Amino acid sequence: MAIEKEDLIRNPETTPFSRLKYLARMDDDEVAQFFNRLFHVSAVARENGDWTPVDRFLEEQEAVLSARLALPMQFDEAPWTPFKKRLSESKIAVMTTGGIYVEGQEPFNTDGDWSYREIPLDTPLDQLRVAHTHYDTEGVAEDVDCVLAIHRLMDMCADGMVGEAQSPTYSFMGYIRDPAVLMEVAGPEVADKLKADGVDGVVIGTT
Repeated sequence: MAIEKEDLIRNPETTPFSRLKYLARMDDDEVAQFFNRLFHVSAVARENGDWTPVDRFLEEQEAVLSARLALPMQFDEAPWTPFKKRLSESKIAVMTTGGIYVEGQEPFNTDGDWSYREIPLDTPLDQLRVAHTHYDTEGVAEDVDCVLAIHRLMDMCADGMVGEAQSPTYSFMGYIRDPAVLMEVAGPEVADKLKADGVDGVVIGTT
């Protein structure tokens, strides 16, 4: 039975395959050429005991594929709101695009997801999960604060550097195929929640 391209390039739920996500935008001949070259490079690397050329090949292909993508949006100027309060008197939220969610919540759809999850700051570490295959999540497994700095924020509050920490905070999954819904629905919804809670500033951990 013939293998469909969609099945061949489906992105597994693991970090090492995240760089192949843009193969979905190539035609069948280009996908066949990609795997033919990958097989050749891998065979030579195995024989020589040096896998550096394989890594170089994947990085080159990722750069080529990424260069084909049109920017989903662009702006002539960005809004700017001066921060006027003292940090020690301010209520601060930390957010993330790292795909963090709490055990029991619905995981993010790693094929593209504009929704968000509420993350209480007192969530035990062993209940935090990550659903994202478009960046290397190994660091998150070691320290969630590298993308969602909730513990660093609470440390700063305890030291008096920040007045108050916002809880719950909010997590997004940064791979969003159609940002229109994020801009028109999810973004304004979260902004309204933060305003209603009296948040003075937000720090976003990006990926």
